[in-house]
Amino acid sequence: MRILLTGCTGFIGSALGPRLVAEGHELFCVGRPGSSIPFGTKVDWNGTTSIEVSNFPETIDAVVHAAQSRRYRNFPADSHEMFGVNVGMTMGLLNWAAQAGAKHFCLLSSGAVYEPFGGMLREDDCLAPPGFLGASKLASEIVAKPFSSIFSLSILRLFFPYGPSQHDRLIPDLIRRVHDGRAIQLAGSAEGIRIAPTFIDDIVEVILASIASSWTDTLNVAAPEMLSIRQISNAIGQQLGLEPKFEMTNARSVDIVPDLSRLASRLKSRRFVPFNEGLQKMISSGPFGIAIPWAG
Repeated sequence: MRILLTGCTGFIGSALGPRLVAEGHELFCVGRPGSSIPFGTKVDWNGTTSIEVSNFPETIDAVVHAAQSRRYRNFPADSHEMFGVNVGMTMGLLNWAAQAGAKHFCLLSSGAVYEPFGGMLREDDCLAPPGFLGASKLASEIVAKPFSSIFSLSILRLFFPYGPSQHDRLIPDLIRRVHDGRAIQLAGSAEGIRIAPTFIDDIVEVILASIASSWTDTLNVAAPEMLSIRQISNAIGQQLGLEPKFEMTNARSVDIVPDLSRLASRLKSRRFVPFNEGLQKMISSGPFGIAIPWAG
């Protein structure tokens, strides 16, 4: 297949791209002018301007839109970039994909659309996220839905991806805190919130399946293993040979529990990587400057 991938230098795109090439697909990688992408054929586009059709392939079979704004922590300072990448870029790609004869479009969304969380998180919930990240991700889903009459459309809501080479996210932060002896805050209870950390290899497998089978659906994508922040931190401490430090806070604590029924109906035999196994791979690969005895 001829596949166009955005977010090629990001955490998910940099893991997905080599797999697509290895499976024999002809891969076109969207990147900012001047950036370097070590796989596929580079297509220059900064994502905020109109698409220059002459820079893009004439035809395409599938699009995987993995790009997202790297600026999302400060509102309203980051809102313009978030909207441009999460919504504007999505709209531009959808229009181009329709003109290029795409048969499938895979949009990577986020569990942030379910904010403020609470209860089992189901794909058909009525959503109104108060945060701009969740709002912009939901907006991208909404503008994409009408295009399902033109090509198959899979919207994958990802929950807490983690794995080797990841930076500036929850699991890497917890690893560094345990390693440095800094306290880990537990909100609302002795365990802290419960989440479903999802190893990068599993996310890649789900994306590949969505392309191969041309899914048209919105699905939560998460590992079935729910863990509290204390459990995650203790697992990290066990692998590092260190005792995590904790401190309680009075912050609101709401477990983030996605309903995985839809995903399970499509991938019933899929074995997700257990957290301890994924954590071992992550720590042994760095780049935390941390060595563990059996890392090799």
